[in-house]
Amino acid sequence: MTAFRLDETPGPGTHVLLIGVGAYPHLKGGSGRLNARHRDLGQLKSSPVSAMAMLEWVDRSLNNPEAPLKSIEVLISQPDAPTYTDAEGVTQQIDPATWDNFEAAAQAWFDRADTDPDNVAIFYFCGHGIGDGINTYLLMQDSGASQDFLRQALHVSAFRVAMGACKAQKQLFLVDACRTLDLATVLNPHSSAQTGLAPGDVMQVFDGSNPVLHSARQGELAFGMPGEVSYFTKALLLGVTRCAVFKPYGNHWAVSPQELQKAIAALMDDFSGKPQCPADGIVGVGFQLHVLAGPPEVVVHVTLDNDEANPFAEISYTVLGETVIRPDKAHPWRTFVPCGQCSVQASFEPAGGFTAAPVDTYLVPPFQNILLEVQ
Repeated sequence: MTAFRLDETPGPGTHVLLIGVGAYPHLKGGSGRLNARHRDLGQLKSSPVSAMAMLEWVDRSLNNPEAPLKSIEVLISQPDAPTYTDAEGVTQQIDPATWDNFEAAAQAWFDRADTDPDNVAIFYFCGHGIGDGINTYLLMQDSGASQDFLRQALHVSAFRVAMGACKAQKQLFLVDACRTLDLATVLNPHSSAQTGLAPGDVMQVFDGSNPVLHSARQGELAFGMPGEVSYFTKALLLGVTRCAVFKPYGNHWAVSPQELQKAIAALMDDFSGKPQCPADGIVGVGFQLHVLAGPPEVVVHVTLDNDEANPFAEISYTVLGETVIRPDKAHPWRTFVPCGQCSVQASFEPAGGFTAAPVDTYLVPPFQNILLEVQ
């Protein structure tokens, strides 16, 4: 396991566990013996890049005065072992995300988070996942080394239950993985998926907050371009840096799981009507994960209620006397707009014969739909 930014001073802190798996030796295209039950799963080029992007943001930008950063556990599997230099100038080679390494890292993360009830514990995974319609299983690097395909897989629900024994009352699980239905898993009543922690007590009521944000709905795929940050992680990073905020005390803008879910859902929206970023366990009003250094923005989707008018339309918004024009004919138009009073308008080429009344509104993060009614 590999740890950065260790701080053992007393008091609340944020403790992060980051996992990125791209190299799978026993799946298609891998360097080891191919597992006959590989499920047509192969190598991933987006997962390591996504995990490194998360590591860099957590290390260099995470800002929570209530629970300052006190540890990062990270495991990344890719063909060539990555190295990273943290904000304190410490350079280390990052260990791969084998099951044994994960088990050690998860226990270390648990133990650090268990030192104070006001700690914040954040878990992030990017790699292969499969589902059985109810549960989600996350595949570590050595998945497939055993004939029992799930022996090196993490059972997400059981992991969350096991974390219920941790004193940290503020927990967040970020799962960037497919959840496609695996028939062999559905038909096998003897799942060997594990948690890496002591078994959780299902009779114990967790009094804190421990939501899970997923990149995909049950039975669906998660996506990312090869060699680039995945769509979910890209939206996640935009959310924590620009718009996924609320005012917990009225005097500063802070990221919370609730606002983060909304921001990711808006940024991943493909305008098909299908909801994005499913979440489990969203309760309460949210807790502070990160404080923005400056004013936030708002994700805005601007839509004309008549698609036929779009080719003739110049859509723009005006904030504090500055007007920004839609750069292309994307419809709906997704853009970031500064928080506050805003006017959204459309002008049309004479040949179209269309008009639309402007919309004046006060924009509040993280997200706002704007509909321009065309006459």
